[in-house]
Amino acid sequence: MTVKTKKVPIHASKSVRDAIDTRRSMRAFLPNPISKEMVVEILDVAQRAPSGTNSQPWLTYVLAGDAKELLSVDILKAFDAGGAGHTSEIPIYPEEFFEPYLGRRRKVGWDLYGLLEIQKGDREKTHRQHARNFKFFDAPIGLR
Repeated sequence: MTVKTKKVPIHASKSVRDAIDTRRSMRAFLPNPISKEMVVEILDVAQRAPSGTNSQPWLTYVLAGDAKELLSVDILKAFDAGGAGHTSEIPIYPEEFFEPYLGRRRKVGWDLYGLLEIQKGDREKTHRQHARNFKFFDAPIGLR
């Protein structure tokens, strides 16, 4: 489905400092519906996000309701089967981490897993937590 975008006023203008200071990664969402206008506004702003060498390597699909649930079911089946040979179109992470990045990555991971009460080596709980990505952390809208 192609969505024609129109200028929708941003509800609250923020400085760059405010945007950075208030940025958060969410791992749980309320089931409250989101209006089509809000989704269009989010995409309108997001299309201006910087990308390396202005490559803008994104094509976004918006899913909700049954379509989102069916996609999640299919992705989870592949994930539970070991990934079913999936590879990313664009590398998300470097092939090898080195310091100081390796230490930072480990710290944020162990901090998150500590909050979730997932112990090192608990593969079942780790797998369940990773699977939440493919359910869009229960958000009512999935952007892919």
